[in-house]
Amino acid sequence: MKCKHCGQTTINPAFCSRSCAASYNNQKFPKKRKGHKPRYCKHCRILVTGRRTTCDICNPSYVDWSCLTLSELRAKALYQHSARVRQVARNVYRRSNQPKQCIICGYNKHYEVCHIRPIQDFAEDTPIAQINDINNLVALCPNHHWEFDRGLLTF
Repeated sequence: MKCKHCGQTTINPAFCSRSCAASYNNQKFPKKRKGHKPRYCKHCRILVTGRRTTCDICNPSYVDWSCLTLSELRAKALYQHSARVRQVARNVYRRSNQPKQCIICGYNKHYEVCHIRPIQDFAEDTPIAQINDINNLVALCPNHHWEFDRGLLTF
């Protein structure tokens, strides 16, 4: 008998090896089709990428940090509003072109993003984007961050 894939002589009635069987069957009966059909937002029918089902505009969990105020955030996140503000601050700093190292000593293994003007000093109607303005954020190593929080460093 001859192998259906490579044509070698074999005692098996169809293939000479598992490898030839797999190659032949994968070519003849592919499991996945090449290319995929485009996906559209289920609300507004705008083209979306990946496995998403909604666009950024229709996504109910999407938050526009440029217009959300501190009081609105406190209403949504009762006890963790400052943690959310800090998380957004880290994202803002990470996306900026600021140096990713301590500005005092230059330590670059780990840096913490620090607010120059503390969160609690802002009024309730202040937008989160203003609190996390890049001019209010600075990268410090853990030691210098501790010193800054205790008033031993000033900017």
